[in-house]
Amino acid sequence: MKKLMVAVLAVMALVVFAGAALAAESPSSRVVINGRMLTDFGWWNKSKEMTANQKDDVTTSFVNVPGHSFLRARWRTSDAMTGGMVELGLKSLQPDASVSLRYAYGWYRYGRCRILAGQTDNWFGSLQYHPKQYVGLNNNSHLLLFGWGFLWPHRVPQVQLTINTDTWGVQFAVEEPRNKFAHSGHDVYFVVPRMSLTGMFKAGGFQTHPGVSYVRHSYEGISGDADDQFDTIAFVLPVKFTAGAFTVKFQAHYGKNFYGEYPFYPELSQPTHSLNSLKIQDTFTTGGFLSLEYQIGAVTLVGGVGYEKFENDSWKRNGWKDDNADRKAYFVAVPYQINKYFGIHPEFSYFDYGDNPETGKDAGNEWMLGMQFRFIF
Repeated sequence: MKKLMVAVLAVMALVVFAGAALAAESPSSRVVINGRMLTDFGWWNKSKEMTANQKDDVTTSFVNVPGHSFLRARWRTSDAMTGGMVELGLKSLQPDASVSLRYAYGWYRYGRCRILAGQTDNWFGSLQYHPKQYVGLNNNSHLLLFGWGFLWPHRVPQVQLTINTDTWGVQFAVEEPRNKFAHSGHDVYFVVPRMSLTGMFKAGGFQTHPGVSYVRHSYEGISGDADDQFDTIAFVLPVKFTAGAFTVKFQAHYGKNFYGEYPFYPELSQPTHSLNSLKIQDTFTTGGFLSLEYQIGAVTLVGGVGYEKFENDSWKRNGWKDDNADRKAYFVAVPYQINKYFGIHPEFSYFDYGDNPETGKDAGNEWMLGMQFRFIF
């Protein structure tokens, strides 16, 4: 905890001094510091299939500061042509507390064009469409239905070129790959970085950001006729429609070999390959989510469902019971914004892992009942 406080104070001091220096050199620029402090409280149940002895269901309570709490510093010139952001994630799951880098980038805009470089996410899998499923990040990484119907490529170092107006746009990005797993005795390499191409269209209460993401993983030193590369590719179609107090959010996605490259996906979504096999068999993933929101003053009624299906033709040939598996998630929440700076988010979520394709047996389920306290300044 002491290291956490020292790191936070050091960053705050750096931002203050940097802001003073920028103000002295460029009176027209400004630095803004804000943050989001979250605390989760609730109960988490795992069915017996997921517990250590696999004989009893287990329910435990939790109180923690989830890792999407943050301290943020943003800077831009008054003409809005140049700017940047640094954002640190704050997390406390006892006995550990930590600070992590979430965003660190700068950007330059000229007319309809913007160049951005640094660590961030982008339009592909945009968080503008995320479902309001907030409780449980520190407990088995449940947040925003990531990997349970919502595909998000995470924040990585990248260079973006965006061309857009208020109603349409297109964005191309070259990105650092996330999956750098290598076989023993072999190096993984990338001839080109991960790439994404995403469009944007808005009209009234409707908006969408359809896109594609692609990266090729290659291995050095594979001998003979064995495969020495595989591709990860994903197509995503999100939709958001707002009419008065009612909002619908939707995302559908399809692709192959998600594990490691897109976070929160299980090992089932990786290709099947080994040093002793000649061919790599792709694992295909199909998924999506649907959520509904209805706002009544300071209260919002929210509900959603997510689905993922994994398919690999080699599973049965390798002796597994099935060549496909699926999993489902459901949640309901009633966020209440008490004032501009403070809100509470009670939520119940349920995660069904379906059947284990290797054994054909039930893989288990989880549920969470909790509340998130949300302070924003």
